[in-house]
Amino acid sequence: MKSERKSAVTWCLGVSIAVCCCLSILYSFLPPLLDPDQAIQGQARMDVTKEEFHNFGAVDYVIFGGMLAVTAATGLYHAFAGGGQRTTAKYLMADRSMFSLPVAISVLASFLSAVTILGVPSEIFVYGVQYWMVIWCYFITIPITAIFFIPVFHGLGLTSAYEYLEQRFSMSLRVVAACLFILQNTFYIAVILYAPALALETVTKFAVWKTVLIAGIVCTIYTSLGGMKAVIYTDVFNFCVLFVSLVTIVVMGTVRAGGMGRVWEINANHSHLNFLDFDGDPTTRLSFWSLVIGGAFTTLPMWAVSQTSVQRFLTAKSLQEARRSVWINLPGNIIMVTLVAFSGMVLFAFYNATGAKGQQTHPTPNYTSPDQILVYFVSEEFGSIPGIQGLFVSCLFSGTLSVAASGFNALATVTLVDIIRPIRNRRRLMSSAGSTAGQEARDTWISRGLSLFYGGLAIGLAFVASQIGSLIKATNSIFGALGGPMLGIFTLGVFFPSANTGGALTGFTGGMSVALWMAIGAFFNKDDQGNVSKNAFWLYRISFMLYSVFTWVITVLIGYLASHVTRKALSLKDDMVNPKLITPICRPKLSRNIQNDSPLPLPDEDCAETSALLNVSD
Repeated sequence: MKSERKSAVTWCLGVSIAVCCCLSILYSFLPPLLDPDQAIQGQARMDVTKEEFHNFGAVDYVIFGGMLAVTAATGLYHAFAGGGQRTTAKYLMADRSMFSLPVAISVLASFLSAVTILGVPSEIFVYGVQYWMVIWCYFITIPITAIFFIPVFHGLGLTSAYEYLEQRFSMSLRVVAACLFILQNTFYIAVILYAPALALETVTKFAVWKTVLIAGIVCTIYTSLGGMKAVIYTDVFNFCVLFVSLVTIVVMGTVRAGGMGRVWEINANHSHLNFLDFDGDPTTRLSFWSLVIGGAFTTLPMWAVSQTSVQRFLTAKSLQEARRSVWINLPGNIIMVTLVAFSGMVLFAFYNATGAKGQQTHPTPNYTSPDQILVYFVSEEFGSIPGIQGLFVSCLFSGTLSVAASGFNALATVTLVDIIRPIRNRRRLMSSAGSTAGQEARDTWISRGLSLFYGGLAIGLAFVASQIGSLIKATNSIFGALGGPMLGIFTLGVFFPSANTGGALTGFTGGMSVALWMAIGAFFNKDDQGNVSKNAFWLYRISFMLYSVFTWVITVLIGYLASHVTRKALSLKDDMVNPKLITPICRPKLSRNIQNDSPLPLPDEDCAETSALLNVSD
């Protein structure tokens, strides 16, 4: 056994080194097959002169290549260690054997993509430190996730978060939610792949398409082979790279800007310390209320009910470990958001500093998109220092790989568990075929194939990601539009025992209709600067941070009322809801026999309709 493991490690390291060498050769010597200006039409580009530009050096390549090598080796190791990924329990859920700390770091890393690293500093640079107040939303998001949602999901032994919707409501709602998750996250990962590609092109002149391919291919390979354990442990390594890189850049930038006192002074002199804006107008771009309340309802769908997070929380070996992994992210999110937000303050102070005669010390770069400002700063000010650009690009790639790897694994899980298996179970029942011999091994290979498929799809979609506009605004708009209704139906199921299938479907339909109305209306009513026109209908002008609040309220309100109306109109009796489907503090006072019932039967290959076993109204 030891010799097999040793051979696996040696093989993985050899393959990783070979892959990274090939990538370096591709970057260094392969002539561009496409003109950089035509690689992705419409992409934002930085206007820099040759005198200002600093290319990647040998040390930069070593650091960047080393990061890719260690990441690939870590992921590939778990493809073979411990007998390999031979079952879906291992491949998709890491045998439910993980401790809280690596799970917590993995989830945190998956929300620190290049979108955050580039988007938040540009937001602070342009609009002031107001966005920093989003940290307060985590005092709402994290407790709600840990106290109300995770105990329910963990107690049911779920693999997919959307299995809950079938057990609580109906199969149709489960499939719809799963399909929406697939659509939303495939496009989101494409955006995540594109962001560092744009940054790397700015620094090194390498075509975007090359970077998208390399990041996508490396991530897809180790994710499809190594499964969930590979995702979690590579996330831990990538988070360490990301954190060290960000701290290095922020510290060096603060020194270059004149120290923390000088940074604070310049931001204050330009009225950039706009922390507290209590404007209650929902059409105001950002306010304290939209950042705290809207931020909570924007992040809750990602933390509490999204497969990307829930799946990793459920890999914990116990409920205590799962809840602890959620709580760890409260200080984790505050620290990381503060770090990237302060980098925006540093950028503003550096480019707005004035000399003795009032002249601007450092001219603001001639960027075409604010999301490029941090890359420009690192390249211009520290590009001459060997290794700094390589460290910064590694930071961007670490965030990208974490998000993409988690997404590919979650997409494969949802497709297998929520779509393929239910279809197969129905066909088996209709054909009376009961043999499942070897199905577990086949499902593991299907999961690998699905990871490869979604990796290729995301790479292809990344080439159109440049059309979405500002990174931070587009990401929040996507999650807000689809996240509110999704959170709404889970809220109905977890908090309201009286909610039924008809009410949930009606509420979800209403919430999604309003979400699409808002998103499409805002898209077609933009001015020349890409912002929603001031003359547009008020619903289109609502802050992008409040999308999820409006759609959640509509979903829950309509769903709750529709549940009671359908029950009265159709003279339906109140069916008994299994208490394990309700969050503990809202569980109905049922008979002791139900409260002390044995653990629920979990969905398996031979159970076509789990809801029938649970005696839930359909």
